[in-house]
Amino acid sequence: MKNFSFSRRDLLVGAGKLAAGAAVLSLGAGGAAREAWGYGYSSDFKYAKLDLDEVGQIAYENYFKRWCTSTVLAGLVEPLRKKVGGSWKDFPIDAYRWGHGGLAGWGALCGTLPGAGIVIGLVTRDTDTAEAMVNDLAFYYSYTELPSYTPKKILKAEIHQMTIAKTPVCHISVGRWMASEGVGFLTPERAERCARLSANIAMEAARMLNEWVEGKYKPRHRPLFNLVENGITSQNNCIDCHGQNVPAPPEEYQVLDK
Repeated sequence: MKNFSFSRRDLLVGAGKLAAGAAVLSLGAGGAAREAWGYGYSSDFKYAKLDLDEVGQIAYENYFKRWCTSTVLAGLVEPLRKKVGGSWKDFPIDAYRWGHGGLAGWGALCGTLPGAGIVIGLVTRDTDTAEAMVNDLAFYYSYTELPSYTPKKILKAEIHQMTIAKTPVCHISVGRWMASEGVGFLTPERAERCARLSANIAMEAARMLNEWVEGKYKPRHRPLFNLVENGITSQNNCIDCHGQNVPAPPEEYQVLDK
């Protein structure tokens, strides 16, 4: 299943830094470094080529009740229930709703990405393939002007701006868009933006999986590219959060009433 021109075994310590590739070194017995190999695994979840427009429409319509993670899952899983059946019939889409807003509203990784990653991991059944595809999806999210999806019927609000997030981090991504659109977080416009973004991510995941099922998928980006350069799993946008205007948290957090 691998389409790489390099593999995890290529990523070795050399000249004081990691060589190009997609692997992590861990410590074995006695503290000796050993390679983390890619491997295949079993899964009962099958994939069939999906219609991208259908995937996007389902995702968009689901956002306003399911939010980003379960929304992307719905966009992929609901068509697979019809086309493939099997294990998809009982797949618990709403079991992952907690991923919304960057993990239960904490603003970390955008929930659209783990939503897509769950399906990718279930169907590809190979750690290298799944990681490459999710990595490509993170690049798409971070460096594409989004949301570009246009619904057949607008369900919440008219919006005007697309932005380049430069990161898969939820609060930076949505914050950049809010500043561009001139709206707050708890607004119909922001909800509309995230609904359309969810459709974009579900469609891009389906596009890659369609290529994969036809044997045509090839990774576009090098996994763990910042690890090689920075010596740690990281991004190159530290100043976005760690500049001079970092919000100061209160000394004590009060319980929020619903």
